Amino acid sequence: MTTLMRISVAMVAISYPAKAQECTDSNPSCALDNQSHATKIRLGLEWFTNPDHLPLIVAQKHGIFQDFGLDVELVEPADHWEAEEEILAGRLDVAVTEPLHLAQDAAKGKPVLGFSRFLHTDGGVLYDAGRGDIHRPADMCGKTISYPGSPGKGGPAIVNTMVKADGKLDCDLESYGKYNGGFFHTDALQSGKADVATLIFWNFEMPEAIAKGMTNASFFSLKEWGVPDFCQLVLMTTPMHFEKMKPILRKLVLSMRRATGIIHQRPDLARDYYYQYVNKKSAEETQQDIIDATFTATIPAFPNDNSMSKEYYDHLMTWLIETEQVDKAAVSKIDVSSYWTNDVSW
Repeated sequence: MTTLMRISVAMVAISYPAKAQECTDSNPSCALDNQSHATKIRLGLEWFTNPDHLPLIVAQKHGIFQDFGLDVELVEPADHWEAEEEILAGRLDVAVTEPLHLAQDAAKGKPVLGFSRFLHTDGGVLYDAGRGDIHRPADMCGKTISYPGSPGKGGPAIVNTMVKADGKLDCDLESYGKYNGGFFHTDALQSGKADVATLIFWNFEMPEAIAKGMTNASFFSLKEWGVPDFCQLVLMTTPMHFEKMKPILRKLVLSMRRATGIIHQRPDLARDYYYQYVNKKSAEETQQDIIDATFTATIPAFPNDNSMSKEYYDHLMTWLIETEQVDKAAVSKIDVSSYWTNDVSW
């Protein structure tokens, strides 16, 4: 949902039941005894409700969370928050973030630990091909970039990596204009305040741009132009909370995995659940078009495999070092196992 800070982070606050049982895909009946002792979870979404959150919505509407002894409340944040600070303060226990921000936080020495990936889409840099001045990544050299972290290094790092991958090696980082249009990427381009916008998720910003009248909306994909593919969403917590909550986190992963099966096998049912949840009927016409288009585009983006590899994060951290977004000396002391685990994502 990026958006360099798409970020963003979704939080989960959990109160513990008297006894938590281990659950497996083949033995969900372990949760039946937990119906009257359900684990209360407050799960705050990192952005406004959108199809990226579909496994959570389906798990709630289909009764899957209840089957696993979980009582989950989904909450949209009033403002941005720092995940690890909320967790350390005891107000939250789990967050949704992107691999990019997980690695950046780890490089800063923050106590973060990712444990399950649940969305993997395409995405990168949005541009309006109808303007005629951008045809390939090299054409972005010196353009004004809209990105939520502006004027930080992230936007130019992404765009300039693509420019170099396209063969233009002499583009000065200082040549890029910087504009903070927040997460309103289409608006930034249509207003003329920016030429390109990052980081966009293909399944959301592309349909949105087209629905808003950018008929020639296009994008350059991270994975095709030298940038690590971090258009993904993962669950994270702190290492201390992970050790305390392993059985509960396993239930959360399995609940979302079962919901993912419904999304792929019964997409019409998942669509009904989502439209009810966002009250599509009450939206104005353009917003209804966006809801339809983004839902359809997002359906294929939920993986069955929730794990991620050490090699992936090694590559991501190397890119962050090369683009001077993190401190090389600090990162040299950090092992991937300190901020990512597959212990409950199998």
